[in-house]
Amino acid sequence: MRAVCDDSSACVAYSCGVTFIAVAIPVSRTDAVSRALESAQIAKSQGADLVEWRVDTLAEDPSGSATLIRLVQESPLPCIVTLRTESEGGAFSGSDDERIEMWRAACAAVPPPAYIDIELATYHRRVPMGDSARDIARFSSGSKLDAPRIILSFHDFHGRPAGLSSRVAEMWSDPGSAIAKVVWMARTPRDNIEAFELLASRAKPTIALCMGEHGLMSRILAPKFGGFLTYARMDDHGTAPGQPTTEELLRDWGFRSINRSTKVYGILAYPASHSRSPEIHNRWFLAANVNARLFAISVAPLWESFKATMLELFGHEPLDFCGAAVSMPHKENALRFVEESGGVIDQSTQRIGAANTIGRAADGRLFARNTDVDGVVEVLSSAMRSSGGDGDLRGKRVAILGAGGAARAAAFGVANRGASVVIANRTASKATQIAEEFAVACGDAPALDVTAKAMSALAKERFDVIVNCTSVGMEGGSAEGQNPLPEGVVLDERSVVMDAVYAPAQTALLRHASQRGAKCVGGWEMLIAQAAHQFEAWTGSRPPTDAAPAR
Repeated sequence: MRAVCDDSSACVAYSCGVTFIAVAIPVSRTDAVSRALESAQIAKSQGADLVEWRVDTLAEDPSGSATLIRLVQESPLPCIVTLRTESEGGAFSGSDDERIEMWRAACAAVPPPAYIDIELATYHRRVPMGDSARDIARFSSGSKLDAPRIILSFHDFHGRPAGLSSRVAEMWSDPGSAIAKVVWMARTPRDNIEAFELLASRAKPTIALCMGEHGLMSRILAPKFGGFLTYARMDDHGTAPGQPTTEELLRDWGFRSINRSTKVYGILAYPASHSRSPEIHNRWFLAANVNARLFAISVAPLWESFKATMLELFGHEPLDFCGAAVSMPHKENALRFVEESGGVIDQSTQRIGAANTIGRAADGRLFARNTDVDGVVEVLSSAMRSSGGDGDLRGKRVAILGAGGAARAAAFGVANRGASVVIANRTASKATQIAEEFAVACGDAPALDVTAKAMSALAKERFDVIVNCTSVGMEGGSAEGQNPLPEGVVLDERSVVMDAVYAPAQTALLRHASQRGAKCVGGWEMLIAQAAHQFEAWTGSRPPTDAAPAR
C-alpha cells in the first residue's frame, strides 16, 4: 500500500513525493457499516489511498466501540479515525472520556488505524487526555510499527483563524503529533497562497487546506507544495465545503501528475463558479501533455479587487502563475492591469479597450490579448457558410447587444471585416462611447462603421446578424430566462443570431430566433473558439482537436 509508515512517523511514500488522497466517509449508525465499507471499496477502486472514518456520533451508540473496531479491521485502505467536535464542524458533542473510549477501541483493532485525528483544542486540555497525545498510540497492543500516528488538527469554518502561524508552529514542535493539519474557510485567493507558504516551510508532514469555492486551488495543488494529503468526497455532501470527488481529482485534474513544475492559470470572473473554462483548458492541458492547470477564481467586480488578486497570484513565485482567462466584468480591468505593469498589448486589443487573455512572455513581461475577436468572427463566418453564404461579413448589418468587454470585442471584430455595426445597450451613453472610439481612425487603422442606439430603438429593424454580449438569459444570473432582444426586431431565415451566453445551451433569445427561422449559434461554439486561441497564446500551439468536452 502507498500509505505505509516507518517508526519515525514519516510516511515512506510521502517521503518519495506522493500526496495522498483520503476519502472521508461519515458513519453515523451501526447499521450503516456495511454500506460504508462498500463505499470505501469503491473509493479504493477509484484510486484513493486512505479512508477517513468520520464516526462523530457513533460514540453515542452502545455498540459504537464494536462498530468502530469492525470499520478499522475491515477497511480496504489504511484509515484515519476522526471524531470531530461540533466546534470544528463535526457532530460530536460528548465528553473526552467518551472519545478516549472510542480511540481505545480503534487501537484495539488488528491492525489498528494508521492515524487518529485529534483537534488541537482537545489536546490543549490534557486532562483526562494524559500527558500527551502520544498516549493514544500506546493504547495499541501491537508493535511500535503498528501504533496509530497522531494528526494534530485545527479547523475554522468561518475564515482565516487568528494566530494561524503560531498554532501551526505549535503543532510542528510538539513531539506527540506525527502530522500537523490546519483547514480554514477561504475568503480570497490569498488564503490558498498562505496555505502553500505553510507547506513550503513545514517542519514535519503537514496538511494545509482551504474550504469553500475559493479554496479548491489548495486541494488540487497540494502535491505541488508537498502537502501530506488532500481530502475527497464520495457523494454530493462531503465533510467540508469544496471537496472534489476522487474521480474528479484523478480524471479531471490529473492529480497524480501535478508536481513542483506545474504551471497555474485562472479564469477570473464574477461569479466564476459557473465557468466551463477550467474543464476545457484542463482537458487540453492533459491531452497535450502540458504540465499546467486552470482554476476558476471569483473576484469582486471592482478594479481594486482585480488588481490585488492579480498582484498576489503573479507575485507568489512558487505558484508559477502564468496567465489568466478573463470574463465579465473584468475585461477592461485586465487591459488596465497589463498596461500598468508595463506589459505588451497588441494594437487591436488596445483599440478594443478590453482583454480576455493575460499571459507571461518568455522575457517575463505580461501580455494582453483579446481572443473574443477571433472567436466571434470564426463562429459567425462558419454559421453564415452553413446557411449557404460565403461567410464574408463585408457589407452585413450587425447588431451587438451590450457595451461591456465582450461587446467591444465583437463590434471591433465584425466591423474590422467590413460590417456595419450598431451597438445597442440599455444605457445608451455607454454604447455611444464605444461607437465614437471606433469611428475615429487610430494610427494605421481606419475608422470603423460603428454607431450606437438605445436597446429599445432596435424595434422593427432588421439585421443580418445579431450578437448578444449581455448576461441576460444566463443560468443563475439576475435575468435568467429572459430575452434581451426588444420586441419587434425583424428575424427571418436570412438572419444569424448568436448568443454569447452558453448556459443554458438554449437561451430565451435562441428559442425566439429559432421560432422565426433564423440560423442560431450558441455561446458554446464561441467559448471553444476563443479558448483555443487562449491556449495557443499560452503554450505556442493549438489544442488537440478531439479533446474539447461535450456541451
